[in-house]
Amino acid sequence: MSAISEELRTEQFVLSLRGVLPYVYEHAWQSVLDGTTLTRTALRPGPDGRLRRALRPDARFRLQIVDWRATRAEVQDARLAERLAGESATGLPLDRAPLMCATLIRRSDRNWTFAWRYARELMDRRAGLRVLEEVAEAYAVLLCGGTPRGAAAPPAGATAKGATATGAARAVGPSGARPVGAVGSRPVGAVAR
Repeated sequence: MSAISEELRTEQFVLSLRGVLPYVYEHAWQSVLDGTTLTRTALRPGPDGRLRRALRPDARFRLQIVDWRATRAEVQDARLAERLAGESATGLPLDRAPLMCATLIRRSDRNWTFAWRYARELMDRRAGLRVLEEVAEAYAVLLCGGTPRGAAAPPAGATAKGATATGAARAVGPSGARPVGAVGSRPVGAVAR
């Protein structure tokens, strides 16, 4: 791990969803993010050692979809905790876009867990919550057979430095789902309790 990636701070959101259609959910994410620079942004060190944004025109948001239905609930919970801790410890490759990763885990026929992590240098917590809200709106439009409006610019609050968010905003996911545990920003490798 380079010195730069050790300094990378991440935000992580974990949502519990019911009855989600995974490919429609992925399309909702793509409709919100692909029209912005958020999915195309990578970071590289500048001559002064500070991180600089670099755009990768071919980068797209990808949702990893996994099925854990064959595993007992208590094993799923342990596996999820281990996975989230492992993702935080691993960090995000700075030179590859997008500076985020997302996984949709099928826990039962109706229950899903969604885990999304992104670099604080990409956007702050408030902007992340806004992205979650926009995805929920796009998902609802897609379920009704509509075409979601494309995001023309990064969400309000997206910053190069990741300003701290104030207040307690609540994100609403598909079907009115609320975040189960939103893990705040922390240095890569730190474990949230």
